[in-house]
Amino acid sequence: MKTKTSGTRVPRKLGAFDQYIRRVIAFLIAGSPTNGSRLLLTAAEIAQAQGFLTLWYTGVAASPGMWELHSNPNTKNKATRKGVVKIIKDFAAFFSPILNRVNGCSAITATDRLILNIADPNSLRTRHIESNEDLINFMLVSKGGGDVRVICRTSTDSKRASKSPLADSVEIFYKVGDPLPISTDDVTLDFFISTRASFTLSLGTANLTKKLYVFARWYNTKHPELAGHWSSIEQVVIS
Repeated sequence: MKTKTSGTRVPRKLGAFDQYIRRVIAFLIAGSPTNGSRLLLTAAEIAQAQGFLTLWYTGVAASPGMWELHSNPNTKNKATRKGVVKIIKDFAAFFSPILNRVNGCSAITATDRLILNIADPNSLRTRHIESNEDLINFMLVSKGGGDVRVICRTSTDSKRASKSPLADSVEIFYKVGDPLPISTDDVTLDFFISTRASFTLSLGTANLTKKLYVFARWYNTKHPELAGHWSSIEQVVIS
């Protein structure tokens, strides 16, 4: 059975979302008439989309957006992490229904689809778009010097690192230090994607003796709707 893909059009990773929202808003307001109006967005919808960008990024040092605060080591903290996650969630909730509507607009072009991250409907009929049901198994091995090796395997391969056939990468949410995160919704978690089934997290000697907590899943960077289910949490002491 096909799954809904609208929720995957707006990236959830911080860096990818930053590129997406800036590209999309610039595109919507460009042209005469604007691309947004050509694709039947209302003036109010375009203004609201611009408002989200202003919350995210301003380009003005005296009044930075939440992403500028969070990406600056001098101002990054738990509050900025919570702030950027909230903007992404709120923007996705606002913009995904608009993307669904634009997808059915007779004026949409291949360029529009590329910029807005809307797949060609014909491609959805020919490729596998069910979620990845392969379970991920992984182990964490402290290697010393603040390095932790993450070794991932499929449920049918118990001897060597391997990836699911439907995945081109592994996505992890991780946290160094207590308290124990309860789920992947914890705003204190960081992201990492590896195209290898075995990879090293270099966490630094400042984190020696602290605990590392990790959730993992199979991921497909070209087709995020093929992402697998999140694992249960694993932990290890960093040495």
